Amino acid sequence: MKTPTPSAHSRDANALAYFVGTAFVAILFFLPLCTLLNLYVADGLLSALTGDPLRLSRDNDFAAAVVCFSLTIPGICGGRLAAHAHIAATFIARYLPLLLPLPLFLAVLILCVRSCFGSAPLYRLAGLAFLLTYGPFLLNFLNWSRACPPARGRRAGMACLLLVLAPFCAGLAVSLHDTQATLITGDHDAVGVMGNEDFWKAFTPDRPDNALARPSAPPSLRLGETLPRLNGILAARPLYVAAIRAVSRLDADGRPLPDKTWIERLARAGVLMPHHSPDSVDIFFGLPPSERQLAALRAEWLTPVVRPVAHEGLIFFVHKDNPVRSLTSEQLRRIYTGEIANWQEVGGHDERILPFQHEAEDENQILLERLILRGEEAAPPLREEYSPSEHSLTPESRVARYRKRTGALGFGLRRYLADWFPDGDIRLLAVDGVTPTDANLRDGSYPLALPLCLITCRPLNREGHAFRDWLLGPEGRDLIRRAGYLPWEDENGGESDGDAGKGRDRDAPPCR
Repeated sequence: MKTPTPSAHSRDANALAYFVGTAFVAILFFLPLCTLLNLYVADGLLSALTGDPLRLSRDNDFAAAVVCFSLTIPGICGGRLAAHAHIAATFIARYLPLLLPLPLFLAVLILCVRSCFGSAPLYRLAGLAFLLTYGPFLLNFLNWSRACPPARGRRAGMACLLLVLAPFCAGLAVSLHDTQATLITGDHDAVGVMGNEDFWKAFTPDRPDNALARPSAPPSLRLGETLPRLNGILAARPLYVAAIRAVSRLDADGRPLPDKTWIERLARAGVLMPHHSPDSVDIFFGLPPSERQLAALRAEWLTPVVRPVAHEGLIFFVHKDNPVRSLTSEQLRRIYTGEIANWQEVGGHDERILPFQHEAEDENQILLERLILRGEEAAPPLREEYSPSEHSLTPESRVARYRKRTGALGFGLRRYLADWFPDGDIRLLAVDGVTPTDANLRDGSYPLALPLCLITCRPLNREGHAFRDWLLGPEGRDLIRRAGYLPWEDENGGESDGDAGKGRDRDAPPCR
């Protein structure tokens, strides 16, 4: 078929159409976002049309088909525009505009994968969306160009195109390899580690199935309508909520208060809502504040007073079949910075280390960064894919929870371990040759031991004083023990400056 020779004016018009077609496809590097938006829009439309959210699980295939079909429309339109373009005579001039969207898309995808948004679901969706849009465009153009004379300079043009694409393909391959290296798959060995929200709910006093400890005998202290405002870090919640429940549940005659009245009092005390700093409540339960944090509180004209109430510690653990029984602080630092990647390097089997971490704002992760890493940046955490709900069309990515694998290494505060591993199928590691036994936590010989503290920033009222003194006394220490903690045994609750300052040099966070 002989292609008619276009006039100069038509060549300009066709070149413009060609440019518009390729530019239209080039902007499709926004497809990761567009795809997710389309999927969520389809999710919402199906829910609205059917009036039954459960039907989403039955209509997912239909929704995916509609979205995929809609994504082909831009590619077909761009292909029709390109089909009327002037076909250049040289190989480079003919095919380079076609390939420009591909390196642009690869560059954006590399940035996504390397950033905090990088995940396997993201690049799979992006790749599918790009294929559905760019594919029809490319096929249309190639089909039209078959009727044209062969392009000149094929070999040199192919070499140039490969040189253009090679860096982007190599960068994408490296990025995907790094992402896959930190991706944990398989659900059969996942530990049901209680998430922060579940842990909070388990120790909420107005829930009938709460796991709060009860005192061994009716407490001698019974607070009235005015309760001190309490809050603290998540690891301390079983302690302070059990304590305020014990002294506020009964009236002056020893009879349980009506639920509505009692819950209203607890709400005013703040135990039903999270607070993130000791200066926003009367009494805060957290880890010992650093000198920098104490100075910041004093700059606000506050007078922080820190009293230890229980012994805590950051504890590392492995699978029960792992032969490694002890690690040094330096080895832990090198493991979590990525310098040590095999158990054989620390006396174990020839097996990859799976160093599990926590979310960035989690108090356990903050302690890892301050007690072990000490200013160094941790290696990227292991990640896993999960469905936020049973009706979700696409999985999402999060920091992986601990898995029951022989190469696994995990960590957490002592109080969490009983709730995370009720079956006890882990082995606690010694750090610098000292095991995290109760005795070693009490005497401070365990290098990562630190106190759980009662922190006040302003003078307490009569009820606050009474509650503090009761908690630091024999009845309070008994309840602390029943709540799963190691109570501080000093008569004054560790009121001395030496006790209050223990662990400050580690810059442990008082709250999160």
